[in-house]
Amino acid sequence: MPRTEVFDREEVLERAKHTFWLKGYNGTSMQDLVDAMGLNRSSIYNSFGSKGELYELTLQKYRSEAAQWRQKVFDKEKTAIETIGLLFLYGMQDILRDTENKGCMMINCSTELGNQDEGIQGICTKNQEDFVASLDELVQRGQKEGNIRDDEKSLVLAHYLVTAFNGFRITGLNIKDEKVLKGIIQNVLKTIT
Repeated sequence: MPRTEVFDREEVLERAKHTFWLKGYNGTSMQDLVDAMGLNRSSIYNSFGSKGELYELTLQKYRSEAAQWRQKVFDKEKTAIETIGLLFLYGMQDILRDTENKGCMMINCSTELGNQDEGIQGICTKNQEDFVASLDELVQRGQKEGNIRDDEKSLVLAHYLVTAFNGFRITGLNIKDEKVLKGIIQNVLKTIT
C-alpha cells in the first residue's frame, strides 16, 4: 500500500526549484535537495522519482510560472510596442532584484542541459516556441497598429525579440546598471520600429 505524503507537495517542489535554479542541475547534489526540501532521500525518490525527474518537474513549474508572468504583461491594455517595452522593463526589474544572481532558470537549463537530455530539450524547445508564438501575435498586432515595422515578417521579428530577451537576461547576470539595461531596451525597440 503506497504511503500518504505528509508534506505540502507544492512547497517542497518550490524549494527544490530554488535549489536547482541557484546551483544548476549538475551542481545540485541529492544532499542539497534533502536539505532544501526537508525530506529524506527515500521520500524524495518515492514522491518525485529520480533527481532527473524532480528536475523536470521543477523546470515545468518554472516554465508555467514564467508563462503566467508573460501573459499578465501581454494582457495589459497597451499598444504592442508598449507591451514589448514592458516585457523588457519587467525583465530588467527581475535582473535588478536578483540578488542571488540566478538569472533565468530556463536559459540556465538550455545552456547546461539543453543538448544532453531529450526530455529537457523538449521542455526548453516548447518554452521557446510558446514565447515566439506569443510575440509573433504581438508583433502582428503592432504591425497593424503601425508602430512596428512591416518590412519584415512578424515571425522573424518575434524570433529576434526572443533572442534579444534571452541575451538581455544573460547580460543581466554581469551588468546590474539600470542605465545600461535601459539603453539596451531602447535599442531593441528601435530595431523593430
